[in-house]
Amino acid sequence: MNRRKPTAIDLFCGAGGLTLGLKKAGFEVAAGVELKPEIAKTYKANHRKTKLLIKDIRQVTGKEIFRLTSKKEIDLVAGCPPCQGFSQLTEKYKRYDSRNDLVLEMARIVEEIKPKMVMMENVPGIATKGKKILDAFVYKLKRMGYVVNTAVLQMANFGVPQSRRRFVLVAGKGFEVTLPKPTHARKVDEKGKLKPWVTLADIVKSIPNPKKLSYAKKNGGPEKFNWHVIRDLQEISMKRLKAIKEGNNRLALPCYLRPKCHKTKKVGFQNVYGRLSWNNVSGTITTGCTTPCMGRFGHPTEDRTISIREAALIQSFPINYRFKTKFMDVACDLVGNALPPIFARLAGKKCFNALRNNQGAKNG
Repeated sequence: MNRRKPTAIDLFCGAGGLTLGLKKAGFEVAAGVELKPEIAKTYKANHRKTKLLIKDIRQVTGKEIFRLTSKKEIDLVAGCPPCQGFSQLTEKYKRYDSRNDLVLEMARIVEEIKPKMVMMENVPGIATKGKKILDAFVYKLKRMGYVVNTAVLQMANFGVPQSRRRFVLVAGKGFEVTLPKPTHARKVDEKGKLKPWVTLADIVKSIPNPKKLSYAKKNGGPEKFNWHVIRDLQEISMKRLKAIKEGNNRLALPCYLRPKCHKTKKVGFQNVYGRLSWNNVSGTITTGCTTPCMGRFGHPTEDRTISIREAALIQSFPINYRFKTKFMDVACDLVGNALPPIFARLAGKKCFNALRNNQGAKNG
C-alpha cells in the first residue's frame, strides 16, 4: 500500500484553522489560497511550509496549483467559502451577495484538479438561503463521480467550547467519506460514551487580565501581548455591561440603558450586550467578538468583552497561534471567520481514513 503522506489544498484559507486541523489529521497541506494580503500574513506566519497564493480564487487555475506545489496529484481539496451571503445575520438584506458564487469557483477548482476527496464548510444557511447554489455544487460533484455526504453539525458536540452550528460536506471520488460522530454532548449519556460539553471556564478562566487596545498600541503593539487585547469601550457600553449579570442579555437592561431600537422591542437578536456564562459553552464567535453590541461577548464577571486571544481559544486555536496583524478589525476577522481546528482535525481524519481504506481495497 502506498504510504505517502496525503496532500491537501486549502481554498479561502484565512487564518488557517482548517489547515491546522488537516495537518494534525495527517495531511500535507501543499497550498493555500487567500485573497487579502493582510489576512495572508497570519497564514504564512503559522504555516511556513505551505505554498500560498495571495490571489482572487476566480483567477486561480488547477494548473497553477500543480505548478506551485510540484505535485502530480492532490488528494483533498478543502475550503470554507465566504459565508456572509448565506448567514442569518444578513437575512434582512435582500440584495444578492456576489461572494455566494465563490462556492461554484470551488467546484471549478475541483473539476480542474480532480482530487480524490472534497471537504467544504459553511453556515447552515447555505442549505436554505443558498440552496440553489449548494444544489449546483453538489450536482457538479456527483456528475464527476463523487459520493457526497452533508449535514449541519453542532461544533460543541466535537469538543469546541462554543455553540456553533455549521454545514459540512465531505465527498470521495467513487467511495464514501463519512462525517465525524460527536465526541461530546450537552448531557452525558448513561453509558458515558460521550464527554460533557467543554465550558468557557475550562478554557479561559485561568487567563490573566487582558490589555486595552490603547495601552497595547503605546507599548509595542497587540502582538507583543499575544493579542490578549480588548477594545476601549465607550462609557455607555460600560454602563450596559455593568447592568447585566453573568448569562444575561439585553433584555435584562433597564429601559433607560437600552438602545433606542430595543426600548420597545423584544424581537430581533437578543444576545447583544450579553454576558457569557462560566459553566456553559460560549455563543457563536463572530467577527464582532470584541464589540458588545454585536453579540453575547461580555466577560462573565469582568466589565469587559472577551479578548481576541480568548475568542481564539474558544475557537480552539492553540494559545501560541500567531495573529500577524496590528489591526483589531483584522484580528476579529481572522478569529471570527475561522473553522475551529479541533473539528477540522476530526473531519480531516475521516477523510484520511477513507482514503487509506479505499487505497487498501484497491490494492487488496
